[in-house]
Amino acid sequence: MTKRKRKALGKGMDEIFPGIRENDNRAPVELDIELIDPNPFQPRKEWKDDETASLARSIVVQGILQPLIIRKAGKRYQLIAGERRLRAAGKAGLKKVPVVVREADDQQMLALALVENIQRQDLGPVEKAEAFKRLSSEFGLTQEEMGERVGMSRSSVANFQRLLELPEQVLDILRAGRLSMGHGRALLGLDNKALIHRTAVNASKRSISVRLLEEKVRRLNSPAKKGSKYPSVMESAETRKLQETMQRILKTKVRIRGKGKTGKIEISYHSLEELDRILILIKSGADS
Repeated sequence: MTKRKRKALGKGMDEIFPGIRENDNRAPVELDIELIDPNPFQPRKEWKDDETASLARSIVVQGILQPLIIRKAGKRYQLIAGERRLRAAGKAGLKKVPVVVREADDQQMLALALVENIQRQDLGPVEKAEAFKRLSSEFGLTQEEMGERVGMSRSSVANFQRLLELPEQVLDILRAGRLSMGHGRALLGLDNKALIHRTAVNASKRSISVRLLEEKVRRLNSPAKKGSKYPSVMESAETRKLQETMQRILKTKVRIRGKGKTGKIEISYHSLEELDRILILIKSGADS
């Protein structure tokens, strides 16, 4: 008899952390929502009201499609996985919710909550980085092992963990969603660590793209020589906008450098095939 496969958290909880087993002979049961307490080890602190409200509206129409995972705790129950569904169910006015009861100790509760959060697409990069840090420090997992458990490559896990090398003030900007993970990775490339916070604040205020921030980091790491004919700092928001527009059209790095009314445009390519593609794009624009 083949074992039934489950995908409660991507791979299935028992595949992610062996030792946690669901009674396969029992179907989900309806449980009074008032008897379920949140996961005391839930690492996630921020919950978006609009997303919870959207899920609540869906639940009103379709019900809860995936049961909550809980454990027994005295006369009550504690949530292992599905807190967003539990919050949305309460908002939708449900009195009972479908649940599956599993056995899990405190350490497994924490691990499963961390893994569920990491696998969520809308979780911020800093929250994911902090979750990986806890998996590493509290469970002794390597980057490769963590990647296997959440469906990521080892290098992706490493990139998340590196974000925690940024100053706390910069991490707060990422937490607020004013900069992305790509911005954070670009900032990590700054040789002068004292400039990271100032550069992050500037990038956030000006809403510059990751590509432009990477260029700025390169300039800061290799300042222009005195007396250079073309200053390395782009002169206006209009020039920056034009540069970004050209990059979107040509799908490659474009750099506009100039002084006053004169300057030059640098278009990067990495192979003759890419050069041919760029020339075709430019020619098609000229012919139109």
